[in-house]
Amino acid sequence: MNIGSSLSALNAFSTKMDVTAKNVANVNTDGYKSSSVAIVGGQEQTVKTNIVKDNSPGPLVPSQSAKNGVVEASNVDMVKEMTQLPPTQIGYNANLKMMETNFQMQGTLLNMFA
Repeated sequence: MNIGSSLSALNAFSTKMDVTAKNVANVNTDGYKSSSVAIVGGQEQTVKTNIVKDNSPGPLVPSQSAKNGVVEASNVDMVKEMTQLPPTQIGYNANLKMMETNFQMQGTLLNMFA
């Protein structure tokens, strides 16, 4: 894996963590529609993200401020969000380690010729 593909993977996993954080932060926001991120391979050994908004309705909950007495709650599924975090973090850390190892190898090679 080259440095460019590791960097694009880091960006993709970072985007996935950002979307998850936004979903979790809005779990109690009435009417909020969650998003999900698919990480896919791109051209020339790069990694891309596809962000998809989930337009499915949230549950209806009682509300004193609504005219009809109910509002649509957020459609965020906290179980889904929390179970996606560990593999996303592992993917991020693995690609970070790949970059660190690549830099160390380059430094060792440069020291051999210096």
